[in-house]
Amino acid sequence: MTASRLALTILPLLTLAAAPARPVPKARAAPAGSPGSWLSDDDYPKDAQRQEIDGTTGFRLTIDKTGVPRECAITSSSGSASLDNATCAKLMERARFTPARDAKGRPAADTYDGRITWRLPDGDAPTGMPPVPYMMRVTFYVNEDGSASDCMATVNGAPGPPQICAQTLARRYPVQRDATGKPVRTKLRAVSGIEKAD
Repeated sequence: MTASRLALTILPLLTLAAAPARPVPKARAAPAGSPGSWLSDDDYPKDAQRQEIDGTTGFRLTIDKTGVPRECAITSSSGSASLDNATCAKLMERARFTPARDAKGRPAADTYDGRITWRLPDGDAPTGMPPVPYMMRVTFYVNEDGSASDCMATVNGAPGPPQICAQTLARRYPVQRDATGKPVRTKLRAVSGIEKAD
């Protein structure tokens, strides 16, 4: 099976001319974390991979006052229902926003427009690999509600690139519980590495 590569292009678009009757917020909703963490290569629909289909899907998210998408609409199709459906399904699951604010500073509903480019890689291109040895450690807390916070990432003992924590913090995790079943904030560490085998 061909490996997939997903390019995420988020283009905030002003839609004043075609805006719904709702007033435009004073401060627009902004992604909480990196939009690049909303989808990964693993999300590429298997049927589209088999058929070697790629394309760009335009979308509009309707975001509630808490920063959670409540609706996803396809504004321009990739030409593949599978890619379009995967776009909305994953964005509804993973995209989170800092809520918009009205003129009085109160949280407000908003919309967010963007595009996802689904692209299959060149099958002859070599697979990228980090230098060996390679050790990545990501330490973070899973909060009582399953959200993540207080992330610190290192790569080979040095501070890691910010996108590592952005991706970690954008996800939801299983709620950790104490012996009585009560949700508790728990410190976790993910470790990944590559070393030479003798």
